[in-house]
Amino acid sequence: MTVVLPYVWGLFLWLLFLLFQANGIYGGDTGDLVTAAYLGGVPHPPGYPLYTLLGFLFSKLPFFSVVWRLSLLSSIPHAVTATLVMVLVWKMTGRLVAGIFASLVLVGNYLFFLYSTTAEVFALFDLFLILLTYLIYTRRNIWVSFVFGLSLAHHHVILFFVPTLLYWVRKIRPVPLILGLLPYFYIPIAASGNAIINWDRAVNFKNFIRLLTREDYGTFVSSGFYGSQLSDRILQVKTYVTFTYLDFQLVGILLSIIGCIWIWRKDKRFALGLFFALFFLGPFFFFYASFPLVNRFTLGTYERFLLPSYIFLSIFIGCGVAGIFDFTRKSIATLLIIVLFFYPLLSNGTTLWRFWGLRVDRTAENLALDILNSTPYGAILLLQRDTPLFTSQYARYALGKRKDIKLLHTARLSSPDYPSILAKNYPDVLSTGKTMREFIESNAKNFPIVSNARLTVPDGYFWVPLGLVFTLTKEVDLPSFDDLIKTNETVWNTYHDPKAGLLSRYSHLMLSDVLNVYMGARIELGKLLVRAGKLAEAKHQFELAINISGDTELSDSYMYLGLTELFLDDCQKSLEHFSKAKETSFTPQPNITLYESEAYRACGEQVRAGELFSQFEKEQQERETPLN
Repeated sequence: MTVVLPYVWGLFLWLLFLLFQANGIYGGDTGDLVTAAYLGGVPHPPGYPLYTLLGFLFSKLPFFSVVWRLSLLSSIPHAVTATLVMVLVWKMTGRLVAGIFASLVLVGNYLFFLYSTTAEVFALFDLFLILLTYLIYTRRNIWVSFVFGLSLAHHHVILFFVPTLLYWVRKIRPVPLILGLLPYFYIPIAASGNAIINWDRAVNFKNFIRLLTREDYGTFVSSGFYGSQLSDRILQVKTYVTFTYLDFQLVGILLSIIGCIWIWRKDKRFALGLFFALFFLGPFFFFYASFPLVNRFTLGTYERFLLPSYIFLSIFIGCGVAGIFDFTRKSIATLLIIVLFFYPLLSNGTTLWRFWGLRVDRTAENLALDILNSTPYGAILLLQRDTPLFTSQYARYALGKRKDIKLLHTARLSSPDYPSILAKNYPDVLSTGKTMREFIESNAKNFPIVSNARLTVPDGYFWVPLGLVFTLTKEVDLPSFDDLIKTNETVWNTYHDPKAGLLSRYSHLMLSDVLNVYMGARIELGKLLVRAGKLAEAKHQFELAINISGDTELSDSYMYLGLTELFLDDCQKSLEHFSKAKETSFTPQPNITLYESEAYRACGEQVRAGELFSQFEKEQQERETPLN
């Protein structure tokens, strides 16, 4: 029974994850990872060679969708991870109930369940982390170097586990380590192929190092431009504490503290290693990486790196259950544990409710289809921003939708390796220009060109909004504004409702970015209508944008709605909207203060208007960059 139980438990957890496992693409990096694996390409830095190689093999399975097949690389590793947590705590404490409790707490965690049922790299990383910990505790050090090498071939964040590893094992064996690194050969082999998803085209040593070190973003940091201030880094740690408390609540925190005390009394050396792991993969990592924390999407990017901490916290919580048995009388301990089991059961119930419908959800995939179906036949489609780009890449290149479209990554057009990738996939697309204007000018004669951003265009061309995209149009072919409104109404009526799927149940941070794409398109059309004097129609677009309930564009929606009301001579309503624009803005916007000043002036309140204008000038001065 002792031997069989872990396998039964692991199978049970895997079947649970399979019941929810996504058949449609999710937000974030999923589209890039899945599409690159399916095509045998290379995803964004650092390339994730082991995951991509396994993903390529899994993607060839003959059943269900491509993304479902890749999601097996989440459900299987996380089922094993939660099982190893159960077995490790069981071995440490000698109490099966403590192991099951720890495993249930982990499975019921929102983040753990999310990345157990969607295609991403984090479940495999978590498996390596707990496997290394388990091997060290059970003194199977002969395997540690090999598993560590495999983990290095998967995700670079494992380097933050090195202090713990060296403290526990002292020495890494070079031969097993090198064997574990062999999946890195996938990168140059795949990069020499024809896949359109081929970041940095790592066919030489320079490009290989560029990919491996994430030179495009900054090594180990979220980006190369954010978080350099000490206050930003302190905010990372505060956010870490906030997320941890919200996800584990007071019960979990207290149990983990009891567990820390229990482990320390039982095995100080192993306990200290666990503390090192929690520190370096938790607060220290976030302090160093310094993620932007400004909206749902960036918070969703931040939160997934909490998973390593949550694995170790679940171990502490399980040991906390053992501590209750050891620190109290048996009868009291038994009663307490029975009551405490409501904690993981409740968290599991809440999590399952939030993800009910994930298996059939197509929110992100529908966004991609709406973008592709807005694009004229045979067009070059230039996309940027992760959510619209990666989801559309999946629909176009993995699902084979709209094969007539040449979907290109706008930001990669400036990369020195991208022209050769284009030449292999689209030899008729000219990529000799040095600027975006030149690229567009050289190809506009041969193809319709569509973008989801207003890029620089040659003289005589304009971007005309068409639903979620802009179409490049010659000045002589510009439609009338009445025709523009009718065409857009027709296109928008064909779109899917982004709030009809999984987001109708719960506001998932990463997936919610889909709302911002629809919202931004409504705002762009509204702004054009304002310039055309179609104020009633513009007002309607801004109201529709607000009703979509995104977050990154919400302040702008209220601001433009306020301006439209001001132009319609309703100063009171404009002031209400400007106030909401300030409330929903992530950063101070002096221009809203200026608009408020104009609204008060229109309402006849000259004194208040003057005060706000002075405030606007002061805010502008504070934003100026000093020269010394």
